[in-house]
Amino acid sequence: MKYVTRLVLFTLALQLLAACAPDGQITKRDVGMVAGGAAGGVAGGAIGGNDPAGRVMGTIAGVIIGAAVGGYLGSLWDDYDRKQAAYALENSPDRRQTQWQNPNTNRQATITPERTYYEPNGTPCREFTQSIYIDGRKETGRGTACRQPDGTWRIMNNQ
Repeated sequence: MKYVTRLVLFTLALQLLAACAPDGQITKRDVGMVAGGAAGGVAGGAIGGNDPAGRVMGTIAGVIIGAAVGGYLGSLWDDYDRKQAAYALENSPDRRQTQWQNPNTNRQATITPERTYYEPNGTPCREFTQSIYIDGRKETGRGTACRQPDGTWRIMNNQ
């Protein structure tokens, strides 16, 4: 049953990611949906107890709820936030926090590049920590972004 749960989570995550990225660009909303869905699925499976049917139903409910919440949190970042984050990834030294307040949403956010490394093909990548403040509550995540040939930064994974 453990493998069925993992297969369901993996399949739903791939479907969510593919459905949300028709142009090949994965957005914060997409990443939030997948991360939230995965976390919700794990939590739902644990809440489902020892009953196999309960675990499956809990996992499915957790994926749906987690994807909705994660997608919402990810969508809170608008274009202004993406530009600020890209500027920090491009220009800030490792372990130096960049903070801003979005004039459109009035939300505060920070990003801290933690470690810079280069792929074998020479592509620069940076591990980072990010935080946004929603209604006074701090939501924090970690991820990795790599610079694309066109100069933009693409999130490769997010936790």
